[in-house]
Amino acid sequence: MRFYGKGKTQRGNRFTPLTDQEKPYVDIAVTLPLKETYSYGIPEHLIPLAEIGRRARVPFRDREVIGYILEKKIGNQGDDLKDILDVLDTEPLFSENLVSLFRWMSDYYLYPLGRLIQSALPGGLNVRPVKTGRLTDNGLSILENLPALSLPAPSLSRRSKRPARTDERELLQWVKTNPGKGLSSPLDLAYTLQRKGWLIIEERGRKREIGPLMRRFVRPKAGSDPAVILDQEGESFKARDEREFLETVFDSDGILLESISSRFDNGPYLINKWVKNGVLEKYDAPVVRNPAGEILFPSPIPSKLYAQQEKVLVEIRKSLKRKAFSTFLLYGVTGSGKTEIYYNAVEQTLRLGRQAILMVPEIALAVYMEGMFRSRLGDRVAVYHSGLSAGERYDEWARMARGDVDLVIGARSALFSPFQKLGLIIVDEEHDVSYKQEEGGPRYQARDAAVVRGKLEKAMVILGSGTPSVQSFHHGATGRYQLLSMPDRIEKRPLPEVEIVDMKTVSEEEGGNGILSPILKEALKGNLAKGKQTLLFLNRRGFNRVYLCRSCGQAVKCKNCDLGLTYHFTTNRLACHYCGFHSEVHKTCPSCGHADMRAYGFGTEKLEQEVREALPDARIARMDRDSTRRKGQTFRILKQFSDHETDVLVGTQMITKGYDFPNVTLVGVIAADFSLGFPDFRAGERTFQILSQVTGRAGRGEDKGRVIVQTFNPEHYAITSSKAHDYLMFFQKETTLREELGYPPFSYLACLRLQGNSSQNTADMAQRVGKGIRGVLEQWPKRGKDVQVLGPAEAPLAKLRGKYRWQILIKCKKTGLLHYFLKEIEVVTRRMLRRSGVGLIVDIDPYQML
Repeated sequence: MRFYGKGKTQRGNRFTPLTDQEKPYVDIAVTLPLKETYSYGIPEHLIPLAEIGRRARVPFRDREVIGYILEKKIGNQGDDLKDILDVLDTEPLFSENLVSLFRWMSDYYLYPLGRLIQSALPGGLNVRPVKTGRLTDNGLSILENLPALSLPAPSLSRRSKRPARTDERELLQWVKTNPGKGLSSPLDLAYTLQRKGWLIIEERGRKREIGPLMRRFVRPKAGSDPAVILDQEGESFKARDEREFLETVFDSDGILLESISSRFDNGPYLINKWVKNGVLEKYDAPVVRNPAGEILFPSPIPSKLYAQQEKVLVEIRKSLKRKAFSTFLLYGVTGSGKTEIYYNAVEQTLRLGRQAILMVPEIALAVYMEGMFRSRLGDRVAVYHSGLSAGERYDEWARMARGDVDLVIGARSALFSPFQKLGLIIVDEEHDVSYKQEEGGPRYQARDAAVVRGKLEKAMVILGSGTPSVQSFHHGATGRYQLLSMPDRIEKRPLPEVEIVDMKTVSEEEGGNGILSPILKEALKGNLAKGKQTLLFLNRRGFNRVYLCRSCGQAVKCKNCDLGLTYHFTTNRLACHYCGFHSEVHKTCPSCGHADMRAYGFGTEKLEQEVREALPDARIARMDRDSTRRKGQTFRILKQFSDHETDVLVGTQMITKGYDFPNVTLVGVIAADFSLGFPDFRAGERTFQILSQVTGRAGRGEDKGRVIVQTFNPEHYAITSSKAHDYLMFFQKETTLREELGYPPFSYLACLRLQGNSSQNTADMAQRVGKGIRGVLEQWPKRGKDVQVLGPAEAPLAKLRGKYRWQILIKCKKTGLLHYFLKEIEVVTRRMLRRSGVGLIVDIDPYQML
């Protein structure tokens, strides 16, 4: 006896094995925290609409929920299946070939399938769930027996002998008088009343927030004869430009009312006149919001490619013609011409009648790439990332689903583009940590999922980087990926000369405060005098990093996180970069009351100020998350720098990736060792990569580049390797250390993070869970030797966004064994954590250990 697929069958409130009766049914993933899929029957009138990729409203236990149709079959079902209630879409939201990817991701990352699909779709395409309340008979009885809410007299529940508090009474009264309205967050009190049996919480779907952008047009009415109308004389054309107006409308398939009104001053009058005469008609039609705007970097196709580029393209074209799955790791130093490889691979893919996805780690880089590809390929290029408005994302997704697009350029979410004929996925800067989803939703690695999608759809995958991740290069060295190398810059241009400044030897008078050393100051002045441009990189935003009391030494901390607040000069306030909390600048210490507060440390705001003081005549801009919050600001900053309207660009890691500015001949790195202090086994790798990437921005034109790196750890192998432009030296040192310690790529990791509102409760539950995990391991005398459990331990960021955090790290040599072990753990911890107030997050292949 078996169940259909991996799912279960909804029959009343029980799960029943499948039968053999021939009847249409669908497999649905509901948007609830459940990993299984469920089978439902289809009413006859909905059979034509119930197609894969559409949303359906379905009954689930005692409520209605939204789900996604993943499969449609006939047979092997009984008559007592619950039927779907409605199909919510006229067109599929995703293609059938994406279902296999969704299933794999749900299984690998241990995340509910329906919730995963919901997170993959543009937010506005989803019906946003809203939780409503309904009083039970017990709850109604409680209210009826209560005196007026203003009186303190308690009432007892039939199930709970504890008196009803005033806040509980108020919520019961509100639910009774506001049927169907959404409950406001937080919902802790509502769930408490549900456990008492007074209230039932239901989830309903609001209408989707976005849809096509509708505009009003005017066109000739069916049956109107332009020749007859325009041949009329005299009285018919008394108004100014009336004949030209009609000729314009008749020559079109329909014109926007606002366009015709802007062209003809009396347009509204003429439109109404001829509509009234029955010659023209107004109508509404969807228009596409254009997220592209101006092309940032019109990029001509080079007249020739260089020998190393041609050599690489021979292998890529050969593989593309086979239309089979393959994965290439394109390792090319910065400035070696990887972008032209991408373009030629895309062009070949389109020529073969297939489609392509180009993923980039930063929205700013998507803007840059979009300009280049759109200038060459035209409007069949879509851009897709979180920087677009909800409406723009809807339109771009709809264009992809209709087949109006051949290439999508975007960040992590572009992985889910609903293409039917996918032939190529490119992951640029594949080493970048931005490809790992860290906050909310499934914590997936988009680079690895891209390889899986390529395998499922028989597409080629190109992972490109000048500093490949240790994991990917290991796969290339061991034959899992095909390694393609481009060791030289275009035209054999030399890599920039790198100077290391040991800040321990620089006095405070000379610049030993850690911001600008004398060497870097002189280089800045000299570069400006030559008319060249400079990039200054500091991976910390804000003005001062910490604001503390000189009397007691306590920093002003975020009330939600275990972190000091950062001072921002432009807004004159203290802010937390994790939860968004901000406060006014304190004049007295919140801890001891002394009026002796001082700001220490520095970020990009303070660096910008220092540069303005050192170079009063220079044109200076800053590019970080604070300066690019407004839509279009990233475009403007890059455009001004590209047009040499800016001399010095100060920024965070946003400025380090993939840009080609030929006039940049100087790069300064401030505090290169910031990232070395992170409690993470990848700290050395990240430091090497970010230094090498920002170094690669210098000297990409005719003039040689110069890089000045300021650090307090000049002997660290990550810094010496980047100075020597020697990736292999870094890789050998890093892999030796990781093999000794049993870290990836020589093992697989999972991080179990427990978080709750109570410090003591969270700590206690972490210890209980740790004990339970070791109990499971003790039952595995043989296989348990391949599993290592570290912790529980308090997380480096012990409190974040109001939650206290503990974590357990699990190492395993085989991914299959790791997942089996995690599923065993899930059974144990589910019972422990139920109603404990502590949540568990499972992070497979974790990148963020904080």
